[in-house]
Amino acid sequence: MKTQRGLALSEALIALVLLGVIGLGLVYALGRGLVAQKYQKAQSLAVQSIRAEVQDKGLAAGCAPSGSSTVRQSNIMGDELYLGELRKDCSIGTVTVKVGGLSAAVKLPSVSYQMQAETLLGPGTLIVKN
Repeated sequence: MKTQRGLALSEALIALVLLGVIGLGLVYALGRGLVAQKYQKAQSLAVQSIRAEVQDKGLAAGCAPSGSSTVRQSNIMGDELYLGELRKDCSIGTVTVKVGGLSAAVKLPSVSYQMQAETLLGPGTLIVKN
């Protein structure tokens, strides 16, 4: 019986170490999930901001009547949420549309929204364009 004297204590110690490792792994996975959720929410808010601008002002708002132009604006979503600068590159080109025997020249805007990713949006650049 003397050979089993510290066996229960060492088994308990090994079990605690294993539970600690498993617990640290779970905490790490939860932290990574929360960071990914933060990035996704910020990107969703940025896209909603772009969508609201397009619905309120139209796709070609702020574009030069001909040629190309760049518009920069800050993207403030509330008192404590600032997503960064939104860059809008647009160019308006003329396209000829033919229907039946009729043809007409139509001005077509080509718009690209870009928001540089900082700590809130995660790595990379968010780009939305038509």
